[in-house]
Amino acid sequence: MAKDKIHNAVRRALEKDDWIILNDPFYIESGGVMVEIDLEAEKFITAQKANIKILIEIKGLSRRSLIYDFHSAIGQYIDYRGILKDENINQELYLALPEIIYEEMKTKPFYAKRLTENNVKQIIIDIENETILTWIE
Repeated sequence: MAKDKIHNAVRRALEKDDWIILNDPFYIESGGVMVEIDLEAEKFITAQKANIKILIEIKGLSRRSLIYDFHSAIGQYIDYRGILKDENINQELYLALPEIIYEEMKTKPFYAKRLTENNVKQIIIDIENETILTWIE
């Protein structure tokens, strides 16, 4: 499957934040369907004295058709989260979004409501500087 155009910037942002990329992409099969989640990453968390692993689905989304891309991204996120549950994989799934899209979505309550209703965990990325701006649980 083709990588999103912001894929490499998101990967570098995670690496700058001391995440180790384990798989690019992470493949999983469930119910006769093979899917690929963009990244699997791991980081040692000193406070917890443990490594944590997460999965990240990357979506640049288009400002020209934000609603269409949003529907697709949320559907994919929900499907992937369901597959992880079906296969007893306990890693958290995050949706990585560029700051410019996140800021536009913040101006319209529709997006925030759908993200909250569907418990979508997010990583907001400054694409130009390749840095993580915020984590939204």
